[in-house]
Amino acid sequence: MAKVLTDLDDAVDYLNALYESDSTAPGSSDEDYTVWTALFNIGINIWENEEGVLWRELFVFLADASTGDKTTAAATNSYDVPDDFVFPASGFVWLGTGTAKTAYQVIAKEEMQLGSSGTGHWCYFTGSKLEFNPNVNMIGGETINYEYYKTADKLTTGADTFEMGDPMFVVYYALSELKKEEGNSDEVLIASQKLEAMKTKNMMGANYQVSGLVNMTESGFN
Repeated sequence: MAKVLTDLDDAVDYLNALYESDSTAPGSSDEDYTVWTALFNIGINIWENEEGVLWRELFVFLADASTGDKTTAAATNSYDVPDDFVFPASGFVWLGTGTAKTAYQVIAKEEMQLGSSGTGHWCYFTGSKLEFNPNVNMIGGETINYEYYKTADKLTTGADTFEMGDPMFVVYYALSELKKEEGNSDEVLIASQKLEAMKTKNMMGANYQVSGLVNMTESGFN
């Protein structure tokens, strides 16, 4: 099912209808637009940092990022990760394309001491860098790819889109803040319900999807 709203301008229109009860939403140069955008971004921050939840929408591949090194350089073993990088979400970093790919196992930084004298295919992430085994002679021009968990995008312009499954959460969060002095808790309750609903959907698997590791060959799959 399509989202009720998708971008910042949509959110402003909905909040205007709920808060001002008219059809003329504030423009991008108006103070209300700036304040409401700030409230939406606070809502995004609350969603992003919900305790105990890793949101599916925030798992992405390096190829989708607008920053970060995506191609190797000759004799270079250190590469920048994307600006929105939080932590690696896969056990391997792949170099190359198609069937001609080489897998480098992701290890913890402290484990590098165990293989410091070898030329094994391993790497680790530290701060803003991806570091490959320094004993490996890196070849230039190979595509780097890995999955990682990112920070949530904040909204700045009207066409900026939401990543969360139900952006009406931030609309009701903003509405609850604007009406806080009225002592009406309905908007807080609705926002809370929408956040809980997103958490439930985040934990649900697809239909007929197994919830554990299965030996697919023994189950009849090749």
